[in-house]
Amino acid sequence: MLVPPAHGWSDPRSLIAAGGDASGERLDLIQPHGWLLVLDANDRRLIQAGANLPLLLGQSVEEALGRSVEDLLGPVAARALDRAIAKAGADAIGPIPLRLDRDGQRRRLIVHGQWDEGGLILELEAAPPLGDAGMVTAGFGAAIRRYRHIGEVGDLAQAVTQDLRRLTGYDRALFVRMPEGGQAQVLAAAAASGRSDGEDRGFLPLRPLETSLLELNRARLVHDMGAEPVALLPATNPVTGAHLDLSRVSLRHPTRLFQRHGRRRQVRGVLAVTLLVGGRLWGYLWCESAAPHAVSPSVRALCEALGEIVAAQIATLEERASIAARTHAARGLTRLSRLLRQGGQLTDGLIAAQPVIEELLPHQAMVAGIEGSHWASDDRLPLPHWLEKLGAEGAARREGIAWRPGVLGIDVPDGHVVLLRDGDAVWSHAELELAQELHHLLAERQAEIYRRRTEQQLHVMANFDRVTGLPNRVHILQALQQALGVDTDISVTVIGLDRFRAVKAALGEADADALLAAVAGRLRECVSAGDLLGRIDTGEFAVLSFEGGAERADSLAHAVRDALRAPLAVAGREMFVTASLGVVPEADDTTDATALLRDAEIASAEAEAAGGGGRRVFDADMRARLTQRHVIYDRLRQAIYFTNGVRPVFQPIVRLADGELTGFEALARWTDPEHGPIPPTTFVAVAEETGLIVPLGNHILVQSCRQVARWNRDRADNPLYVSVNLSPYQLDPSRLDIVRWVTGVLEMTECRPEWLRLEITESGLIGQGGEAVGILQGLRDLGIGLAIDDFGTGYSSLAYLQNLPVDTIKIDRSFVTAMSRDDKGKALVSAILHIAGIMEFGVVAEGVETEGQEALLRQLGCDRAQGYLFARPLEADMAMALVHHAIELPRQAAADIRSLRAGRWG
Repeated sequence: MLVPPAHGWSDPRSLIAAGGDASGERLDLIQPHGWLLVLDANDRRLIQAGANLPLLLGQSVEEALGRSVEDLLGPVAARALDRAIAKAGADAIGPIPLRLDRDGQRRRLIVHGQWDEGGLILELEAAPPLGDAGMVTAGFGAAIRRYRHIGEVGDLAQAVTQDLRRLTGYDRALFVRMPEGGQAQVLAAAAASGRSDGEDRGFLPLRPLETSLLELNRARLVHDMGAEPVALLPATNPVTGAHLDLSRVSLRHPTRLFQRHGRRRQVRGVLAVTLLVGGRLWGYLWCESAAPHAVSPSVRALCEALGEIVAAQIATLEERASIAARTHAARGLTRLSRLLRQGGQLTDGLIAAQPVIEELLPHQAMVAGIEGSHWASDDRLPLPHWLEKLGAEGAARREGIAWRPGVLGIDVPDGHVVLLRDGDAVWSHAELELAQELHHLLAERQAEIYRRRTEQQLHVMANFDRVTGLPNRVHILQALQQALGVDTDISVTVIGLDRFRAVKAALGEADADALLAAVAGRLRECVSAGDLLGRIDTGEFAVLSFEGGAERADSLAHAVRDALRAPLAVAGREMFVTASLGVVPEADDTTDATALLRDAEIASAEAEAAGGGGRRVFDADMRARLTQRHVIYDRLRQAIYFTNGVRPVFQPIVRLADGELTGFEALARWTDPEHGPIPPTTFVAVAEETGLIVPLGNHILVQSCRQVARWNRDRADNPLYVSVNLSPYQLDPSRLDIVRWVTGVLEMTECRPEWLRLEITESGLIGQGGEAVGILQGLRDLGIGLAIDDFGTGYSSLAYLQNLPVDTIKIDRSFVTAMSRDDKGKALVSAILHIAGIMEFGVVAEGVETEGQEALLRQLGCDRAQGYLFARPLEADMAMALVHHAIELPRQAAADIRSLRAGRWG
């Protein structure tokens, strides 16, 4: 005997697995035109049966329960059923033709069944008259051949309804389409002679329950909608203890929704054949009669096969239509892609492409909002209203789109496009796919617009000045290089605003930018249309004149001066600016753009260095001087920090009364390994210009303190001092804390404070303002002597002088030289000595070169002097020898004074 499925087995295609909702529905009732038997899975004894069983067996259900199939149907039927069960296994059983002999009556039956966890369910129906199957089969084969050549769903629907009505004998046959989420559509109908085709009334949207039942029962027969259902006895299955699920049973009583269909259509007999396309319920074939009507199981099986064949043909036709639609859509999308590229904004492309979009996605209106720009094809509610509807409950969403009946939203970067249909027209699956393609096209086009916009912005940023909008240095150089490649009479003028860095520091960033923009506006007015004006540096503009050469440069210089003569309005006030112009009137064939522009900048810098507001024409000596300063700077820096190439030399200072040595002045000297001695006038100027003067001065101070400490080791009773020059930069608190630095140097070199004097010029003191007095007092508090160098050559003020904590003034060599020429010079020196005496300052005369000068200074009462008369500056070892009396002070210079002063680079 066949072993049935284990207890608890359930068909995965059952109603619950299919997602149906059985609440409120009785799925354990059957129709009265057939009989239902439920057998125990193990011994085939009856455990449940329809209440109409007495009509078949002539005995009550209570009497039949517990009896075997052989007792109920007879041995012949029992053996036929056993063979069918053995052959079917766990699959559905039948259909099986059976003959039932009962009380002298012979009845032909058709039996089919299925396994269920409650047992083996058998359905029994009366067999049709002999000969029916042959005629039906012949007509069915002809129909199948005809369907294969039909090319439209509508034509197929017409042919199928005609054949189905003749096949089943119902009054009417209808071809019903069930769109997803929409109302049923009757595509075709066929009626018997004398009957109307009927209407599509009564076809309501299906619930999940009916959808699941139609998918389980491909050919659903209802013999009589008005017949009373037959209950199972007993009501609960003895095996499961629950109502039996008859969702797959053909005899199952119709649901309430199917009964409403029948009542609304005023029919009693119904056959529904499911059309499944692509695994989803596409629609069904609906056969109906006003009177109760049934077809045999064999006809139902043919109808079920017919439904599968029709569904396959629909799938083929839809695939063909889909291919054609995709081809059409692809062509449309290609046109769309081309049209969307019109204009600089995506909205421009949308307006141009709107007719094509309407062709692909039929709609009555379009509303778009992209990057703050709004557009609508007609007078509709604004975009936020439709976006709110798409964001409300009930709207569906996929990647890039959202929709609900009548409204389709397409996402765009920084915006949305909404298509509107009148009423609540739904959007098909194909249309939604097209909408997604449109979303991708719009996104790609917007990305392309962003890319181009970014490229343009980057081009502007790379080639134009942010503040003035003028071409920047890169742009000017490119234009200049291109011009040099052709035969043009080109001149370059650089316009540098004088002292602009100081002006910017005073105004602040914003007002300085406003000043530059105002200057640029003035310069635009005086530059010819054929010239190119640009901003090339913080306060520098450049003009490329492509015609006229030197003459054009001259006229441009006058125009610039005139343009900047009037005040400029900046931040509510008037400002005056001047500019220094550097001109390269013509370019030779070997000059490149960078060098040409640099030459014009060099000339502009020289014009500003000469006082500003002027013009300089470039010559090669300008570049040579600038190059020399840079070389000096590099080598001087190396000499200070790395090679110790800068050293102090010491010029003796003598007491005029007895000619005794009292100290030395330390002077910086530099001998470059490649270029030899470099004059102090050359490298000191570069050091002050570049900021190297601070480390240079510190280096000389350390070496000098170390040297005077050596001199005074054996001179406790008569110590010498060393006088060291201080640069104004060393008094700048932002650069150096000079008091702290000197304190450290004294401790490091073991130099006593009274052995050190620091010299500073009058102009250096004035430049430091009020801070200088406090700094000098701090140095004086250390016990260090302070002297004013080159007294009388700067901004001498007796009121200022009396507040300075100094103890010595040094008379400049110019007064000493003039003293011996006339009485006026002598009177000036006498006055200085008189003032020093009143203020109790010591005095040192510089630049004494003759015995006459020495005698006159001694006569006027000068304390000390220094100069070539006594000794030229000595190297450290010679100064040490002089200190220890190994050598004596000469009374006059042994060499020509002018040759001693001379020095050159090279």
